[in-house]
Amino acid sequence: MLLFLYSCEVDWDFMKDTIRIIYAEEKYLSSFHQALDRVAREQIYVEMITAPAWEKTFDFFKKQTEGNFPVYYAIHDEKVVGWADISPSENPRLAHRGFLGMGLIDGYRGQGLGSQLLEACIQHAKKIEIEKIELSVYSNNSAAIALYKKFGFQEMGFIKHYRKLNEQYFDCVQMEKFL
Repeated sequence: MLLFLYSCEVDWDFMKDTIRIIYAEEKYLSSFHQALDRVAREQIYVEMITAPAWEKTFDFFKKQTEGNFPVYYAIHDEKVVGWADISPSENPRLAHRGFLGMGLIDGYRGQGLGSQLLEACIQHAKKIEIEKIELSVYSNNSAAIALYKKFGFQEMGFIKHYRKLNEQYFDCVQMEKFL
């Protein structure tokens, strides 16, 4: 099995430490779960309001890494501060497509880290012959939409009232990129 690894280090002026983009490692799984929960509790960016149960997070990690699917972490001070992953469909007729998920904890957004995570995932997806990446993003998340457009994603649809939380509706933009 071909394993594609991507690694880079960025020295940001606003942080005196180094942020690393790495292929997911089990030793960071607890930290990833905490980061996911932190972003989920913001109730803005991801489709959950808390992280899933630990067992589900572990199962997702195993499925991604054992399948050599794209799953990358941004690491700062040995903690996960962001992630990006692409999950191919389990249906063999749809396995040429992958669905992107990503997030950054508050304080790490708007600094180019999302671009690095996305680039790592796209390059990995090409290596394992994923042909198309799809994603869903809330229509009011203009920073994420701009990031995806910068990487060549195109809008393919709009879902009105996609999500309802606390009696408020959120619309969703569906986007795609052919590799």
